[in-house]
Amino acid sequence: MKNFFVPLLAVLLLLTFFSSCKSQEAAVTPSGGNPLSFSSNGSTVTAVLEGNATTGYTWGYKIKDNSIVKYVSDKYETNQNDKNRMMVGVGGKHTFVFQAQKQGTTLVTFDYAQHRKKGKKAGVRMLMIMVDGSLNATAAEVKRGE
Repeated sequence: MKNFFVPLLAVLLLLTFFSSCKSQEAAVTPSGGNPLSFSSNGSTVTAVLEGNATTGYTWGYKIKDNSIVKYVSDKYETNQNDKNRMMVGVGGKHTFVFQAQKQGTTLVTFDYAQHRKKGKKAGVRMLMIMVDGSLNATAAEVKRGE
């Protein structure tokens, strides 16, 4: 009887502990907490968004008019020195690069979501990119409601 009671007690304690833990989703930073920084260099615009890929949430993007700017690249780097190792809870920066194609203005919308699971969005950022006749690009963040 003693051999049966100890493992049962251990299982009950573990179940109690894990049921009291908050879900990972509750730890996700809401839309207002993910700053967007950006820069322009001639015909390219670089946007940097903070996030934490270990939560399952990543940044995605959608360009309203692909004829004005095109996607060039994106890269996620953790905030630690060892880039080959991703530790749970360690955040990072997601960097997107866009290239001017023709004169005009377009909107790039970034969404922070569990894209693989088609989960709900935990953050949205919008960047207006303006391209002049010489294909020089400038950008400005668009706040919700503008």
